[in-house]
Amino acid sequence: MDTPDEARTNRTERNRRMLESWRAGASITEIAREHGLSLSWTGRLLRQEGAVLPEIRQGVRRELDVPRIVHEYQAGSTIQSIADTHQASYGTIRRLLLREKVTIRPHGGQNALVRRMPGDTQRH
Repeated sequence: MDTPDEARTNRTERNRRMLESWRAGASITEIAREHGLSLSWTGRLLRQEGAVLPEIRQGVRRELDVPRIVHEYQAGSTIQSIADTHQASYGTIRRLLLREKVTIRPHGGQNALVRRMPGDTQRH
């Protein structure tokens, strides 16, 4: 177990390496993943070390083709594949579909739709 002084030295060294990575062009996400830290904590530590980061904001507002996304989902595309196609997060696409009153399919695709008959141990 580290002494308080050793722990402080380790954190200082970690923060220095994080700043070097930032200045070398690594993203906050990459740095956070490398050091096992959250994005917000990584950003805070980098700012404390003198990094000039973009202002903190609640994501970027942008226009998505809602009718197309709804059509793709209703035609059988997965939420993840739609998110990848439209360069959006899974959560953004799911919220958009829910807001549009689209019924979300159960997880597991067609396998989730297979039902067992009462008292039957075989899948149908």
